[in-house]
Amino acid sequence: MIRARFSPKAGRDLDEHCGFIAGDNPEAAERVRQTILNTADFLAQHRELGPRIRKAAPRHAQIRWFVVPKFRNYLIFYQPFEETIMVVRVLHAAQDWTRFFPTSQNRPE
Repeated sequence: MIRARFSPKAGRDLDEHCGFIAGDNPEAAERVRQTILNTADFLAQHRELGPRIRKAAPRHAQIRWFVVPKFRNYLIFYQPFEETIMVVRVLHAAQDWTRFFPTSQNRPE
């Protein structure tokens, strides 16, 4: 089975999200973590599945995103990497993802 790789930032994102959830419900936090990890591994086998960021800045042109099916408030941002994917961020839908991946329309001056 092909496994996804996680950047240090993506790993911290995952830890922060699950840590927040664990404060109220440790079992739910583990379910969220496993679902995100399983979704990332699925994407590693289907690297072209998620759409690219529209009008992405050149350095983010290969970044794709995917909504975690069971927990739709979480978005996985990734790019193809060798024979797998590199998850670069795991963001909550309430976060302004354009801060992390500016497009030609919202790039800071």
